[in-house]
Amino acid sequence: MQGYTPDEKLRLQQLRELRRRWLKDQELSPREPMLPPQKMWPMEAFWSKFLRDKSPWKTMIYNGYRGSIFAVTHVLIPLWVIHYFVKYHMTTKPYAIVGKKPRIFPGDTILETGEVIPPMKEFPHQHH
Repeated sequence: MQGYTPDEKLRLQQLRELRRRWLKDQELSPREPMLPPQKMWPMEAFWSKFLRDKSPWKTMIYNGYRGSIFAVTHVLIPLWVIHYFVKYHMTTKPYAIVGKKPRIFPGDTILETGEVIPPMKEFPHQHH
């Protein structure tokens, strides 16, 4: 066999032409991509207008704003949530938070009530 048959040659030529056309179709024109207009939140629109001229004092104000937003959302609110949980949920459960309490010995006075702790009873017949 010496080469392609006329039908095979025609098929290969058509495939090459289709590939070339497909590659040409992949090229973008200067008008593409056509994106829809971008919708911005009111604060985002404000900051984009505010920072349009890129002056240093405006960028410092914007960085301070961003830093304060970060501090509130990543530090203050989580700390408040933890404080709330500990204060209203953990402390109501017995033995949830164990603090070091002062030792009380016989003869000591309890400050809140003024009560005096009585001496311990002795049990001479029991050996411990």
